[in-house]
Amino acid sequence: MKCSDIEADRAWARRVLGKPEPAATERKLTQAERIAAWSAQNREAEGKPPQTRSAVEQTKRELHTPGSSYQIGAERYAADGSLWRRTA
Repeated sequence: MKCSDIEADRAWARRVLGKPEPAATERKLTQAERIAAWSAQNREAEGKPPQTRSAVEQTKRELHTPGSSYQIGAERYAADGSLWRRTA
């Protein structure tokens, strides 16, 4: 199917369904723009603290409480933000 056929089919469907013509086609980002946006998002995320102090303190309390929710196999975030699974 040709591109012109697809556009003609879309125009026909818009007329039949009473839809307005698209105002402007969205421009796709170039690879450089996508990388720049991704990099900016990562820099922003790295600047944030990974976890609040109260959550770290709660995890420390649960480690020494018998019958706590932190059982073997449970996962917790460490102070540096890495995820750890309890094995023993």
